Amino acid sequence: MKTNTSVVLAAAVLSLCACGPISPASDGGVDSGVALLTAPIRFVARVGTETFACGSSYAGIGTSNTTWQPKDLRFYVSNIRLVSHDGDVVPFGLTNDKAFQNDGVAMLDFEDATGSCSNGTAATHTELTGSVPENHYHFIRFTVGVPFDKNHQDATTADAPLNNTGMWWNWNGGYKFVRIDGKTTGLPGGHNLHLGSTGCMASATNPNVITGCTNENHFEVELAFDPDENLIVIDVKKLFDTSNLDANTANTASGCMSESTDPDCAPIFTKMGLPFGGADAGTQTVFTVE
Repeated sequence: MKTNTSVVLAAAVLSLCACGPISPASDGGVDSGVALLTAPIRFVARVGTETFACGSSYAGIGTSNTTWQPKDLRFYVSNIRLVSHDGDVVPFGLTNDKAFQNDGVAMLDFEDATGSCSNGTAATHTELTGSVPENHYHFIRFTVGVPFDKNHQDATTADAPLNNTGMWWNWNGGYKFVRIDGKTTGLPGGHNLHLGSTGCMASATNPNVITGCTNENHFEVELAFDPDENLIVIDVKKLFDTSNLDANTANTASGCMSESTDPDCAPIFTKMGLPFGGADAGTQTVFTVE
């Protein structure tokens, strides 16, 4: 086990838990009475075997083997938990940096406003920082999406990272939980994936209060994970490998905007483990560990 001060979580794979105790790191002055360990949870975006980068082009994407040029790649995560060797599920306490992490919600941002990524910002955010009680942890769980109680607010007045208007739809719809935009050989104007809640209903007495959504469209990720060794990978090529990114169903948004009647969303929702068109939810395959 490394003793790198940036990563002091004790973790091991499920079948080989033989790590001894390690010393806790400082929790930033908060005395909870429990030793806290700090650990960045590192993410990387890939397109197959290649690293995602604005300004690059990637061949062999989707069923038409198109060339895909990225324009955006951002997503929100929340409800982050680690699972100990004895099955305890422990919340990961996100550091509130007031930029990409705040109040239990974080935005991972891989675009840097270069190349075709003109809708983004120069700043990126590819790891989660926070703390967790000292223990041996084997798995990570997190939700891709913004919790319902934070989703339906005004991005122009919200605190970061929910103040990013590029990740917001409207009052009823709330935020884009996942935004992966690009252009392809067949759709040079753009193929856009915007995942968010749909079928959201306003209160009968107050249009600014959302009482519920037919399709929340959050999805859960669970991975065997050692933060001292592993990265969490989001693979764009895997996400789109059963989609035709060179064609778009007539009279629908270009790509998939989460509409429950858009057949272009069906293979993408399957990859994210979301139900669609009567098909039950499965297991997501977009996020893996390396």
